[in-house]
Amino acid sequence: MAGERIRPVYVTPVATIEPERNTWLIQELGSSINVDVVALTDNLTGTLACSAPKGWIVTPPSVGIQGMKRDERRTFTFQHEGSNMPEPGMLQFLFTSADGQHKSNKTMHEIDYPHIMPQVYYTPAEVKMIPLDVKTTAKTVGYIKGAGDDVPQAIQQLGVKVDIVDPATASLEIISKYDAVVMGIRAYNNNQGMKRFNPVLMRYVENGGTVVVQYTTRTSDMVLPDSLIGPYPFKLTRDRVTVEEAPPTFLDAKHPLLNTPNKITTTDFDGWVQERGLYFCGSLDPHYTPLIAWNDPGEQPLNGGLITCNYGKGRYVYTGISFFRELPAGVPGAYRLFANLISKREP
Repeated sequence: MAGERIRPVYVTPVATIEPERNTWLIQELGSSINVDVVALTDNLTGTLACSAPKGWIVTPPSVGIQGMKRDERRTFTFQHEGSNMPEPGMLQFLFTSADGQHKSNKTMHEIDYPHIMPQVYYTPAEVKMIPLDVKTTAKTVGYIKGAGDDVPQAIQQLGVKVDIVDPATASLEIISKYDAVVMGIRAYNNNQGMKRFNPVLMRYVENGGTVVVQYTTRTSDMVLPDSLIGPYPFKLTRDRVTVEEAPPTFLDAKHPLLNTPNKITTTDFDGWVQERGLYFCGSLDPHYTPLIAWNDPGEQPLNGGLITCNYGKGRYVYTGISFFRELPAGVPGAYRLFANLISKREP
């Protein structure tokens, strides 16, 4: 029993409008996004309209809503039908009641935990539309959940099918069907199944697979020593680059990961948010190739943010780059680089 709980009274709009994601990366005609409308009053009747930024054509421009009951949820689909010199901008949604007296362009969020008073807050009902020029040869990816991130949803926006893989039970036969297997952030800290699964991963790479490991931390909760995470040893550090504008230096500009299938340039690192990366590698075995160096102002360059090696027929990648921030934020260059990481190694 939670006992007596107190919650404030909120004055809400007549509806909350909930897009399925905050960013919409557009690569081709016909891509779509789902938007939910949840009635916060009885007999919700009116029109849900969308307003696209300049250069974009999104249909339908509006949909009618009839007689929704309180707390009822309905899903509507909007499609990208054309563009003319589009730029990043906000696709905005607005519900207007049939009598014109009530409007809502907000998404309602509720915070409800036993140890705090319930709270409600609102954000604009909008989606950032981003034109994206990106290619990937990966069709299917297996993803190991880490400490919670939105990278699987971001990979799906590349047109890639993503399956969540349980390392406690996955076998080599199961993961061999994937073009790449990706570890979520801190998977080696909070997923006990990684201890038994890591040797399976190494055999998968040896047989021709691609493994991408996102950052983990060298702490007492690691399920494996950092020297055993990859096919060859490296050490995890607390090195990071916190200035998001820190210029990158390409250490091996001709490496396939910086060229195939997308040519990565310094412009791909424009518009990043919060940081470049964290928990970089050090003490690299000679088999590893560091690809990028960067540093905060006044500090020495760090080269352990993106390392790779060939192992058997496959490729292993460790990255401390903050993809878990950049991809949900819709940074185009981060998508282009990540698409290269999960693409198949060329023979």
